[in-house]
Amino acid sequence: MIIVKPESEEIRRVKCRGDDSTTSFSVGEEFRYKFHRHGSVGEDATFEIGNTGIISHERTETEYLHPEKMKPGMSGGDAERGMWYFKASAPGATTLTIIVMFRGEIESRCAMNLEVE
Repeated sequence: MIIVKPESEEIRRVKCRGDDSTTSFSVGEEFRYKFHRHGSVGEDATFEIGNTGIISHERTETEYLHPEKMKPGMSGGDAERGMWYFKASAPGATTLTIIVMFRGEIESRCAMNLEVE
């Protein structure tokens, strides 16, 4: 029998709260951040890591919300939900800044304080 942990127990999800709190991780721990993208509307998201020696971006996974609309002549099919995966690489403190964009302009920025022990 194989027992599968719920995804939330496997890789911790972080959220950008916009306050001065600090989220702590252990060296080697992975964490994730959920984002949204809708290219044809002009919605996009990106991130900046303050110190890539402390945390690193490991991978990005995305999925279309309406794959059935990904046909010629249909619109709105490129709405995506995505997940960025990061890894705590070395002890220290850094920031992860989430940038939400609309039609090429920054709509919002939110920085998370991260500490790796």
